[in-house]
Order: sequence, then structure tokens, then C-alpha cells
Amino acid sequence: MLVERRSLKLAMLSLFAFTIGLGGHDATAVSVNDLYEVTMPIEQSRDTAFVEALKLVAVRVSGRRDAASRLGPAAGSPRQYVQRFAFTSDNQLQVAFDSGSVDRLLSDAGLPIWGRERPATLVLLSVQGADGSSNWIDTGYPSAERDALTRTARQRGVPLAWPTLTAQDRTVLGAATNAASPELAPFASRANANAILFGHARRDGAGGLTVQWSLGTDDGAAEASGGLDDGVHLAADTFGRIYAATGGSLGAVAIEVAGIRDLNDYASTLNYLEGMTLVRSVSLEQVSGDTMRFQLAVRGDATTLRRALALDSKLVPAPAAAGDVARLQLRLNR
Repeated sequence: MLVERRSLKLAMLSLFAFTIGLGGHDATAVSVNDLYEVTMPIEQSRDTAFVEALKLVAVRVSGRRDAASRLGPAAGSPRQYVQRFAFTSDNQLQVAFDSGSVDRLLSDAGLPIWGRERPATLVLLSVQGADGSSNWIDTGYPSAERDALTRTARQRGVPLAWPTLTAQDRTVLGAATNAASPELAPFASRANANAILFGHARRDGAGGLTVQWSLGTDDGAAEASGGLDDGVHLAADTFGRIYAATGGSLGAVAIEVAGIRDLNDYASTLNYLEGMTLVRSVSLEQVSGDTMRFQLAVRGDATTLRRALALDSKLVPAPAAAGDVARLQLRLNR
């Protein structure tokens, strides 16, 4: 990453005079660091398992369920993208693909890249029992439904959180109708979640489950009806559209960060920006008081970057000067 020598010297001379205290919200993105790794059973042949593993990673990294069908002939030669692999004693393939090679493959196929910083999604799900009663799934006891959702979420790269519920919580949940119900906001706050996936599962005539799902995010709401897996797919499809960016081109985005009081603040801010998947390079352009202006080269554009920043509480929006839309204005949250 690039930091201009002259600007860095200016920053070091000025930092220790800064005095501002800040607050913020609790929502926290989850960094999914194993997006390019798969463990799966070898059901036909080892070669077929590599193909299926690459397809799974393509869907997970792009956020597009049709990604596998868009890879073209490259999908038939998955080993060229492999970084390491092993076969286990219980006939499973463990494989890690090279992230740079896979990203280029997706870009060549016209697919976006959805980075490792992903929304923490709180699941609030009621399941109808055989006697007709409904039960809200939480962390307090084993649940086949929770296990099934967790497996699908792992495949799509969607970090899920589950609640710990009191009797009063269950009463509150019983009055909610969808993910946008205002009484659900405290549940998301307690879980440090960025989104809520809310579902009511009913038994059908054959004893299976049909679920009415709704997803609530800062960008709006979405709904789906189907099986358990459809809730995770609703979340992954929605987040992929919001947060994934075209991998083949870079845009320039200027941001200002206020509240940087010392060298530790500067270092943590720089490290945070450099660590974002969307950000390819960072240069420090100007220091004014407790505010630093950075120039970023990013996948996507300012809107995509703003959404990615909003997932976390590290940098939060600062009041913008009237008519100033040329750059993102943020402040360091403490």
C-alpha cells in the first residue's frame, strides 16, 4: 500500500495535538477468511470433487447462484486454481483455492467479487411442532433446523448469529410479523448484527416445512417463501447484489476521517482501510487538525465502499459540509 512520504511526515508532526472523543453503534461485520476453502465428500471421482468445489467457491465469492454456469470451459480445469489440497480418511476432499486466481477467473467471466467483510445476520425463526405449537429457535438446545441453516450459510459465506431468548423475548417475538417489525431492533443490537432474517416455518401435509422468510437491512427489506435453505439464499443473493463489486476495474474514492488524535489512531485507521477487500491501495493526501484525507483505489465505486464501511463501527459518517458530495466524510469511532 502507498503512503506518501511527505504526507506521512506532516501527519507525525501534527497528530499529538488532536483531542476529540467519539461514540458509535454496535453492529459489527464478520470477516469470513475461508471463502476460498472447501471440504466436501467425494461422491463420484476425485476430479469431479475438484470441479464441484470450484463451482461452490465461485458462488460463494461472487454472491451469484448462477456463477458456476458462467465459468465456461475453465470450470473443467479446476486444479490450475488450487493452492493446496488433501484427501481425508473418510473420503473427503479438503481444498484451498488461490484467491487471486479465482478472482481473475470470476472477473473474466463477468462476475463480481464479494469480499470477506460480510453482514452479521441474526436469525429469528419459529418452527411449528408436530402438535401445532410454535417454538423460537435459539442457542439453548439442539435443533436440526438450525444445523441445516448453518450448513447452507457456510456454503454461501453468510455469517449467522442465533439469539439466546428469555420467556419475555419469546412473547415479544410472537407479536412481530416480519423483519421490519420495530420490536426486533433490540434483538439485533444485542447480537451486534447488521441484518435480521425472520422466518415462520409451518408444517405441510407431508410433515415438511414451508417457511415465510423476510430479511431486514439498512438498505431495505426482501421476502421469500420456500424451504429452510431459501432464507439463507435470500440473504446471500441480497447481500451479493449490495456489496459485491466488479473485480476488473478500479475506481478512485476520496475520504476524510476526523477524530484521529495520535499515531495509534492513524495506524489503526490505515490498517483498517488497507485490510478491506474492496480497497486495493491507500495514499494519505492531507492532514488538517484531527482530520486526514485519504485517496483510495477501490473495486466498485463510492457507493459500494460506503456500504462496506457501514457494516462495521470502525468509521462512521460525519456531518458533511453543505453541498460537499465529492468525498466520503467519516469519523473514527471509539
